[in-house]
Amino acid sequence: MFGETAKEELTETTALDFKFGIKQREDKSVKLNVYELGGGRVLANLLQTVFYGSALTSTAIVLCIDLSKPGNSIDSILFWIKMIRDITLAIVSEMKERDPSSLLGV
Repeated sequence: MFGETAKEELTETTALDFKFGIKQREDKSVKLNVYELGGGRVLANLLQTVFYGSALTSTAIVLCIDLSKPGNSIDSILFWIKMIRDITLAIVSEMKERDPSSLLGV
């Protein structure tokens, strides 16, 4: 049950972790891929491995900030938003060069 995990069972993510789930709804399967990036700004370039054009319109990003050092929170949020924005703009630019019609849904 949620909230009953012993602290010693929790492990810190130190790179890129992947989990997935599949939910069956009526006659349709919905797949959810979850990527967790841990390790701070040093590993920020790993974000490029999970963003790609065909999934851009169905991607949600959840940004979690370590509040153990609250003085760094705003700087961290701004850093990660810029990183996500830059990667997204690069993907859109690449898609536009390859096939402008692929951006009709973006």
